Amino acid sequence: MPRLRLSSAFVKAFLLLSLFQYPACDQGLSPESAAKLGPAYGISGTIYFTNWPPTDSVVDLRVVSFKNFPSQDILDEVLQGRARYTETLQPYGADSIHYKLVLSPIPPGAFAYTVVAQRFGPNVRADWKAVGEYYANGDTSRPGPIIVPADSILPGIDIRVDFRRPPRGP
Repeated sequence: MPRLRLSSAFVKAFLLLSLFQYPACDQGLSPESAAKLGPAYGISGTIYFTNWPPTDSVVDLRVVSFKNFPSQDILDEVLQGRARYTETLQPYGADSIHYKLVLSPIPPGAFAYTVVAQRFGPNVRADWKAVGEYYANGDTSRPGPIIVPADSILPGIDIRVDFRRPPRGP
């Protein structure tokens, strides 16, 4: 049976690429890495939709939860790790969509502002608006905080979206 011969340059390149794929563990299971291995925590619920706009005006749609009520620079809150968001919600035109948002590694506890955010144009940095907010206990006068436990996904965080009547937002 013929043997496969690999050039030494190929073997060296493979080993070098392998080093980048599998970084070394210089601290073993440090407290920080052990915390990352803990149970995921977050929120889940159903989003109820009415009055969908034209398809081309919904470029992206996500649930976003902020640890603190965001300042005017919502993008900065996300980039600084003080907010988490879902993958793109689909399908377009549905009456309702179930979602799950993992909030770890942001510390558990109170999350001040949770919204459904719509990207309506091509500018991923600027073309976003809130189209639905979470309200606690039916109080629609202001967004409701959510107390997220450290060991589970909190169900029942439902949000209503009426594209014709979006919330005022931050």
